[in-house]
Amino acid sequence: MTRWLCPLVVLLALFATEASGALPDASADGVARLRSFLANVQGIEARFRQQVIDSRQLVLEDASGSVVMQRPGRFRWNYQAPFERVIVADGEKVWLYEADLDQVTIRRLTNGIGDTPAALLTGKESVLERFTVEKSWVEGGLSLVRLKPKSADADFAGVTLGFDGPELRRLLLDDRLGQQTRIDLTEVRTNPRLSPEVFRFQPPPGADVIDDSEL
Repeated sequence: MTRWLCPLVVLLALFATEASGALPDASADGVARLRSFLANVQGIEARFRQQVIDSRQLVLEDASGSVVMQRPGRFRWNYQAPFERVIVADGEKVWLYEADLDQVTIRRLTNGIGDTPAALLTGKESVLERFTVEKSWVEGGLSLVRLKPKSADADFAGVTLGFDGPELRRLLLDDRLGQQTRIDLTEVRTNPRLSPEVFRFQPPPGADVIDDSEL
């Protein structure tokens, strides 16, 4: 999986879980926000900024664009800067289009997200069963909750979700190499009306298409 796809997969998982185990009272707020989000939010539309930060806190990548997500398993990320990229999932397949390479890669959605953080945003509430709640706290006006994957084979070390009231505003994904991907959401619309056409992708004429969806 490409590095820029992994945090999106984390978001997908969010739309699908329920945390297990009792937590101290001090942790209740962030966990309650997460549970409410999973129970009540069927889709979101927003602008985003995505940064990849290394262990020295240096910004390696800085991208921005727009995103729409809808349960179950549907999303569209339009990267507009610094390079055009599009990632679309229709519930069964996911298309990755990189304009600078004029290339489209098609995968089965289950192969593209698995038990990653993306499953958290567009999956079923039961997805939280794959994560352990490590802690919950308030910082910078956001209610934050950190989750750790239970699977030893997961390719990320943890994911932190930040809520402003009922709205998801931040996603922090820590990989096992000491890097962190930070996604900040603005202009958030909750449960918007979305046409099915939003989650369909037609490769541009002449683009190189790599179809791994049958593997």
